[in-house]
Amino acid sequence: MARQELHIHLVSDSTGETVHQITRACLAQFPDADVTEHVWTLVRTDEHLELLFSGVMRNPGILLMSIINNEMREKIESRCKKMGIPAVSVLDPVVNLLATVLGQAQQNLPGGQRQINSAYFARVAAVDFAVSHDDGMNMGNLSEADILIVGISRTSKTPTSMYLAHRGYKVANYALVPGVPFPAHYLDGLNLFTVGLTNDPKRLSAIRKTRQIAMLDNENKTYADIDAIEDEAKDARRLFNKSGWPVIDVTRRSVEETAAAIIQLHTNWRESEA
Repeated sequence: MARQELHIHLVSDSTGETVHQITRACLAQFPDADVTEHVWTLVRTDEHLELLFSGVMRNPGILLMSIINNEMREKIESRCKKMGIPAVSVLDPVVNLLATVLGQAQQNLPGGQRQINSAYFARVAAVDFAVSHDDGMNMGNLSEADILIVGISRTSKTPTSMYLAHRGYKVANYALVPGVPFPAHYLDGLNLFTVGLTNDPKRLSAIRKTRQIAMLDNENKTYADIDAIEDEAKDARRLFNKSGWPVIDVTRRSVEETAAAIIQLHTNWRESEA
């Protein structure tokens, strides 16, 4: 079966991240489609509309939008109907449901999720926390942490911590070093959710070899050695089991998937503590 080609116009009155993420999630279900994305952001004036529909005429396809302003959305829908362009407002089902359940009218605020409010500052603080508690730094100051991630080198601890920070979680991470015991005393008196990350030793070896080449590191002979890595992984598993920490194998997970698993485990833990 030949690959189908499709032009998708992503239209937003803000940064476009919302409609882009929704579209990507949906397109993942159609891996054989040949899709070209046309991104139109900050569409708030009639001048912007003319530019948009000039582009739609050049590359007809479908239009997906996250437009909050009712008047602007109606103009887009009307033009699409006349041109025979299928169009969907991706936010409408959720916004309409919330309006019905809450008994309130929507506020029509473009980019409302990006307003500078307390949640925004909380995310900034979480990112600062993750940066200052990366790779075992400031382990004596974990009382403010929501989550501690522990794992051997190259198990995606730092990117996972940063992703979680952007979701508002204060995360510290600690890299286990061969022959160096985990400093468990830093957790004394703390009720801190801790999770262990593991990776397949063969995959770890390949990743570490690539890193050594990039870093021009010819000195550390055991860093990418498969036998040494297997010993590291076994020691890490023993620590995780002894400590009673949940374990996530990141071998076939993206950072987003690992973070999602940690969030679910943290939610379950928090509810069990309540």
